[in-house]
Amino acid sequence: MSVVSYTESGWDTQEERWDDWEDEEMNMPMKCLFCTHMFQSPILLFRHVKQSHGFDFLKTRTALGLDFYQSMRVVNYIRTLGMSDPNFGSVSGFVIDGSEAFINDDAYLKPAIPEDSLLYALDELDLDDTASVGSYSADSSARTPKAEYPESPRERELLACIRKLEQQVGLRERENKFIADQFDEYRQMVKRQFYDGIDTGAKQDDSSVDGNQPEEGSDYYFNSYAGNDIHMQMLQDKVRTEGYRDFMYGNKDLFQGKVVLDVGCGTGILSMFAARAGAAQVIAVDNSDIIHKARANVIENGLDGVITLIKGRIEELELPVPQVDIIISEWMGYFLLFEAMLDSVLVARDRFLAPGGLLAPSASYVYVTAISDAEYMSDRANYWNNVYGFKMSAMKETGPIKEADVDVIPSSAVVATRALVAEIDHGTTTPTALDFSSPFVVQATQDATIHALLGYFDVAFSRVQATPGPSREDLESAVYADGTVAPKALWKQPESSIGGFTTGPHGTPTHWKQTVFVLREPIVAAAGDELHGHFTCKKSTTNPRELDLDITYFHVPAAMKDQLELARQNAVCQKYQLR
Repeated sequence: MSVVSYTESGWDTQEERWDDWEDEEMNMPMKCLFCTHMFQSPILLFRHVKQSHGFDFLKTRTALGLDFYQSMRVVNYIRTLGMSDPNFGSVSGFVIDGSEAFINDDAYLKPAIPEDSLLYALDELDLDDTASVGSYSADSSARTPKAEYPESPRERELLACIRKLEQQVGLRERENKFIADQFDEYRQMVKRQFYDGIDTGAKQDDSSVDGNQPEEGSDYYFNSYAGNDIHMQMLQDKVRTEGYRDFMYGNKDLFQGKVVLDVGCGTGILSMFAARAGAAQVIAVDNSDIIHKARANVIENGLDGVITLIKGRIEELELPVPQVDIIISEWMGYFLLFEAMLDSVLVARDRFLAPGGLLAPSASYVYVTAISDAEYMSDRANYWNNVYGFKMSAMKETGPIKEADVDVIPSSAVVATRALVAEIDHGTTTPTALDFSSPFVVQATQDATIHALLGYFDVAFSRVQATPGPSREDLESAVYADGTVAPKALWKQPESSIGGFTTGPHGTPTHWKQTVFVLREPIVAAAGDELHGHFTCKKSTTNPRELDLDITYFHVPAAMKDQLELARQNAVCQKYQLR
């Protein structure tokens, strides 16, 4: 593996190359953004791109107000897509709306192909945009003969020639200055971005590029799904990915010949599962830039004849079909409802799902239980008591609202039964109903010190949306029977029409982990004691993708089960937030 080092003298040599490049590239042909056609003029090139590939670069550039560097990033981004996809030359209808992250990503200032003369020619477009017949009247008035109303045709012809030459002189002066300024700045930017940090190994903090702060709101949410890492994490979660795959591959008769909508398609994996399961048409929708990579994935696997990919918000866009037979979506967040993506799935259901259609998954269930985990408390809650021999009490949460933790908790820490606090039928629920409030009771299964309540969720896949789900008795039944997972557990019913998976501590760990609600004070409980309470979960008023949670609870010793009101006098109310 070769290592490139940066020196000042090395950059001086690079500057000489820039100067040579500026002179030599002017007469070099320019390659189309999408196919192999070559052109001598950027205007001819972009006219071809518009007519043959459906992308009006010049109109888009003007409409979005793209500057020189943003235009350069667009060119390099499109070229990068073409290099990764051999069939990219057949693309038609490529569009951008200005919200794409790559437009302001300095990584795309680096030329995608060596000696790309189109990048140099972009400055001609800037000059063309600003030049007009009257651009130089102030300077030319001192040189132009005073012939406001030339009498003969010859005089008019000569005056027109003089003005044309003056405009050309002025244009050349502006062009020389423009080119010098633009490429001096461009050299410095490329130097900073791709050379200065090489020998130091410095890693640039994305949040500080151009001094921009992280975006807020929905754009920030969608952009957070544009990178590869988050998708690799989800794909490597076998419980998640194989749960969807097994449902589709195990029920191919449901998908055969059907129209399927994938809401929030990400890399396109669920869409490709559906296509392989026999769907006649799959429409994959995502509002993140990951949609471009999903399109490449679909083409690479030869499924572009079945899968149509659309970038946009499901709440706003129109589909190429009036309705669909099945909606698939992996929308779940921490504690099920974090990120509020189920709201978008419900909009898709109401807008596009045919009567009798199916949602996958079809239902979800939220549980709480109690845990005793001294090691976790020491690592997390008591960490600030001793940091390399120093106390850091100021770092502890002291306000009325605690952050709920997201972590993997071992099943050995569970010391109580579970309680169902939310049962959601995806076919009938509404966005407002996703804010829930529910009483709960969990019973200690052993003598233990209860440090926290633990939340997690299960999801169900049904062959028919209208099929009744498990009874509440089954849903609240013990997870364990004789030391093993109970046969009635939702994800252990292969003989039924319902399947699914769990994110609980008794199952295989998932990327959702579990949600930990640390109690203000530990509760010393004996086997048979109960913890009664009320659990409220709602969208945050400041950011609807986040959650605010209120938990009221009180300890009921076994000897006081007939004195609930007396035990209730010691109730504790705690507020949590999931951010």
